[in-house]
Amino acid sequence: MNATLEKTHALSAVEYFNAKLQFEATPYGIKNSDKPANLFMLDVRDAESFAAEHVPGATNIPLVELTKKLKTLPKDKTIITYCWHHDCAAAPKAALELAQHGFTVKEMSGGIKAWKDAGFPVEGKK
Repeated sequence: MNATLEKTHALSAVEYFNAKLQFEATPYGIKNSDKPANLFMLDVRDAESFAAEHVPGATNIPLVELTKKLKTLPKDKTIITYCWHHDCAAAPKAALELAQHGFTVKEMSGGIKAWKDAGFPVEGKK
């Protein structure tokens, strides 16, 4: 790719970080939201992991099942996707899929690990 083409398609640092802040949520931001009723927590891990532990009130739809269950999700809430930890690609893949279908969506940075590391409670068998 030539330098001119690269320049026209590359995001600036300002554009990247602005977008990142618009579409990521932290566990603290979620927990301290002034409008928690407007948030829908979506755990995209497998059912066994969800059963063991999850963010209180979260709904589980494993990433592999997401496209089949889009009609079950609310269009009037911000859907917050999460998976295991910051290295897990399932949450951003789910967020992309949802955004492509017109949902308002964010990814919880750090996944359930960051939630627990913040000292927030989990539900489940553990």
